[in-house]
Amino acid sequence: MNQKNRYLGRTPRPWLEIPFRNSAGIIHKVKLIADTGCPQGIILAPEWFDSLVTSRFDSIRTNFGEMDSGWLQVFDPDSGFVELVRGYSSARVGEAASASHADFAGLIGLPILRLGEYGGDASEFWFRYPASQTPVNP
Repeated sequence: MNQKNRYLGRTPRPWLEIPFRNSAGIIHKVKLIADTGCPQGIILAPEWFDSLVTSRFDSIRTNFGEMDSGWLQVFDPDSGFVELVRGYSSARVGEAASASHADFAGLIGLPILRLGEYGGDASEFWFRYPASQTPVNP
C-alpha cells in the first residue's frame, strides 16, 4: 500500500485511503485523517464502523467518550498488506473528521502508521508498506 496524497480539508490535513474488507467479503475504501498523536489504530464514524467490523469487543472510555471496539480487516492484497486491526467507533471523531472534509470518515493513528513508513512535506503526506515485512494472510 503506497500512497502520496495532497492535504485536504478546511484546515489541510494529512490523510490516507484505507481499503477494508467486511465480513461479507466486500471491500470499501475509506478516507481517514492521519493522526500520529492518536493512540488507537483506527477510529471510524459509527456508520462506517458498523458496516466494516467483523467481530466486536467491549467498549472503552477515552477523551472522545465511550467507544465501541472490534476487529477490522485492512485489505490490500496488491501490496500484501492484509491485517486484522482493532478499530473503534466514535460519533465525536466522525463528526470532527467530516467537518474538516466531507470525505473523511475518521482517523488512522500511530499504531497503524507504524506498520509502514510515513512522512510528508508542506504539500503532501505519504505512506508506504515496506516490502521487506511479511504480511498477515487473509
